[in-house]
Amino acid sequence: MTAIAAITVNDSVPAARTFAVVGTDGSTANYADKSTGIPIGYTTISHEVRLAKSGNGAHSVIVSVTMPTVSTVSGVNTRARSSSFVGRFNFAQDSTLTERKDLFAISTNFLANATVKASAENIEPFY
Repeated sequence: MTAIAAITVNDSVPAARTFAVVGTDGSTANYADKSTGIPIGYTTISHEVRLAKSGNGAHSVIVSVTMPTVSTVSGVNTRARSSSFVGRFNFAQDSTLTERKDLFAISTNFLANATVKASAENIEPFY
């Protein structure tokens, strides 16, 4: 088991963004980038591990990112909107370490692919 600690991730600039630990319940870890100083505007990430509940179920690892946009009206900060990402890995209970590593590598490289990246940034489907 890995000890919970702050996570640093680059954004699109690329600038390093540090996500401080908000808390964990032993299966879900929550983090926030508090650099804005405005709690409703914190970008948050979470990481959850769900172990299979039955003999034929799958273990899951779920990661998410939520990026709110803050609007200030008459001096009051409000959350105008949010964009988010949710990714889920499902692993058979008898999967090997190599299989899990391969799925992770292929998934992260797929998201980093220039065509997939352009589709997400420009909200354009493939044709």
